[in-house]
Amino acid sequence: MTTPDQPAPRHPPGEDDLRERRVLRELLSTVHRTGDTLRWDLADPYLRRHVVEHASRAGHRQLVRLLDDGEFLVNADPTAVAAVLPPFRDAYPPPVRRTLDVYCASIGWHQHVEAGARRQILALDALRLGHHELAERMRRAPGGHVLPWRCLWSTATNISASSGATMTGHAGRINALVTTRGSHGTLAVTGSEDRTARVWDLGSGTTRHVLLHAQAVKDVAVATLDDRTVLLTAAERLTLWDPGTGRALRSVPVPSGIRAVAVSDGTGCAVVTTDGPTYVADLGGGTAGRTWPVPVAGGRAKHVAVGREGGEHFALTVTAQHGVTAFSLPGRRLLHRGNPLPGDPVTAFTVADVGGQTLAVTGHRSGAIAVAHAHTGAVLHVLRLTGLAEHWLVRAEVRALAVCPGESSWLAFSGHKDGILRAWDLATGRLLWAARQHAGPVNALVPGEVLDTPVLVSASDDDTVRCWDTRTGSLRDVLAGHTSGVTGAALTRVGARPVAVTVSKDRTVRTWDTTREEPPRVPDGHPRWVRSLALHRVAGRLCAVTTCRDDQVRVIDAGDGQLVTRLETTRNLPLNTAVPIRAGDTTLIAAGGIQGHLVLWDVRPPAGTPVDTTNLGTADVVALGVLPHDRGGVQVIAGGSDGSVTIWYPGGRAPLRDFVSRRRRTGDIACLDVADTGGEPLVVTGDFDGYVRVRSLRTADLVHTRLYGAPVRALATGTLGTDPCLAVGTADGEIRVLRLGDAAVLAELRGHTGAVRSLTFARLGGEDVLFSGSADGTVRGWDLRDGEQAHRIDLPDIVQTVAHRETSLAIGYGREVSVFTPVTAPPRESRSQ
Repeated sequence: MTTPDQPAPRHPPGEDDLRERRVLRELLSTVHRTGDTLRWDLADPYLRRHVVEHASRAGHRQLVRLLDDGEFLVNADPTAVAAVLPPFRDAYPPPVRRTLDVYCASIGWHQHVEAGARRQILALDALRLGHHELAERMRRAPGGHVLPWRCLWSTATNISASSGATMTGHAGRINALVTTRGSHGTLAVTGSEDRTARVWDLGSGTTRHVLLHAQAVKDVAVATLDDRTVLLTAAERLTLWDPGTGRALRSVPVPSGIRAVAVSDGTGCAVVTTDGPTYVADLGGGTAGRTWPVPVAGGRAKHVAVGREGGEHFALTVTAQHGVTAFSLPGRRLLHRGNPLPGDPVTAFTVADVGGQTLAVTGHRSGAIAVAHAHTGAVLHVLRLTGLAEHWLVRAEVRALAVCPGESSWLAFSGHKDGILRAWDLATGRLLWAARQHAGPVNALVPGEVLDTPVLVSASDDDTVRCWDTRTGSLRDVLAGHTSGVTGAALTRVGARPVAVTVSKDRTVRTWDTTREEPPRVPDGHPRWVRSLALHRVAGRLCAVTTCRDDQVRVIDAGDGQLVTRLETTRNLPLNTAVPIRAGDTTLIAAGGIQGHLVLWDVRPPAGTPVDTTNLGTADVVALGVLPHDRGGVQVIAGGSDGSVTIWYPGGRAPLRDFVSRRRRTGDIACLDVADTGGEPLVVTGDFDGYVRVRSLRTADLVHTRLYGAPVRALATGTLGTDPCLAVGTADGEIRVLRLGDAAVLAELRGHTGAVRSLTFARLGGEDVLFSGSADGTVRGWDLRDGEQAHRIDLPDIVQTVAHRETSLAIGYGREVSVFTPVTAPPRESRSQ
């Protein structure tokens, strides 16, 4: 007998199996061949959509043969392929598994693009996962066509071979996640702002049920009533559902807007926190459907949990006013109330059963942690951070907590706003270790067990999930693939397999194979989205200069992807943008970030110490331009998030100059560029109100202004022939090329289906080309002689920034950077086909 999550045992083929195999053979016989290669690009659309379903019904071996064909994966309907793929791929031979690892890396993106774009993305993902042979095969189509752009190298920050299923369907933020196992299989239940809860089958990676509500679903839970497992959703009311059928069983009205819910199975009660009082609801007793307020708990509780001590059941809530309140269930009698650290607000909360006692663990804004006996409120430990400067304490706020057994005592783990993970010994209250394990706040910590090893899963705003061995603190795996912050996680089993389940701000639910025993591939690229990218020669070699809203500027060799140097700010402030410039026999890099921070580095060894820094005020620096200064050195033109433009003269050559004052009634600056037109330097700004303004750098006088019907997101200055010109990209996907002197329109370029985020002029093959990067995941090259699209590269994420120099095209998309070079002629073997 098999569980619902395990594959059925193989049997000798029956008449139905043989018939399906005959049908599959007939279908495959209609596909044209070139040598031994099936020309799926020429196949009938029916086959590209449905032959994978026939192969699945014909048996595992037939499906494996089909999935082993990379050309089939390029041309097949991704939705049909995803429907037959199991979430975990170790049922396939290693070569097929490696191919499917590549295919599944961007499976959500494949469903929105054509076959040609899929080929480009598969070639790139194969390179990122180290499958170089597959990458080369993907570059070459059977008809002799070779992708015109070859990727020299790419970072692989946000890709993982451990990914399982990517499940989509929610149209709003996911607020809650819970998993359950039973006769119906292993399920995940999520609640969303889109007014639905969804039940996902983790064995198949598909949606089992969609549970409709009249308001946003704030929380979900699993309850056991009369020895029967039911689902509980908290929206406009509490609703109980049958997980097998998706049928509503009962609903319980709640007088105020629900915030969170916890279920006490021993009493048949649910504790509900709301925008007003806390309530106790009877889910299945003689008073089923009734609720009672809990006055002692205060109002607007943000955390809720239930526990049991001996034979007594109780609940705990956390409010801003009262701290932690404990009361009995179902009687609602006050047991204790108070903040274990008065004056230090509670920011995280968890409970744990340790040796038959329930512990309540609170994390606080200062980074401190209090461990108390949940039933009596007696404080057992106060775990404090010592020796930290005040500005570090601001970022030390506790965001997530977990308690799990260690080798000799129980351990507490805390995840903090600054991405640091800390481990504490609960027997002694001693800090065991602390390390910055994430590049963003830690949102969830989940203890569990994988292959008899106690583990901890940490989920972060840096888009990643990490799995740790709690005995040693060593990293087991980095689960990367979400395209936005991970807000929740759970550990469960699908059949006998331990699986991690995660939800994200990208509105997806993902599963992860935690049993893969390959060495963890620790991302060494950009921990956050790439914000700026420039190509510049540094010490004789072409380099990419990048920022990603952390406190570093990275200088990377554009030829091989090796890190040349890493420049860090002295104030630990995130940077939004960086611009390099040649100055004499060295390269200077100016960077700007939050709170008006500006810094200038000289990259000559010993690199790392800023040449000069300044602060412009409270507004963030969002865009920069750099020009040589008449008195020597450089002048840095900084665009602020408040609409201001300020000129900084590093080295004290002149005081700060308020070029454009803060604007109260117009849009914030989105982009900025500088140009020198025959000795007259100009400053060009684009803002979110749709204005492009060109000013004289010397006088700040307006040269001309244009208004567009959408926010201006990208600017670039260059030349068309001998004329200085300006390219403007807007949020509606349109690009206009203007003569810089009088704003006459020279070309209108249309083709992008998302906002244009970046523009750069280039000379390619002796012709003037404009490259554009867009939120539609493409980089397009426009021939400026006729305004036609001459080049296109597809990426598996939103393109943020593009730079071109010499023969290199650098692209920043999501958290990745890839460098491409044009292929001037197809390889000999391709031309001969």
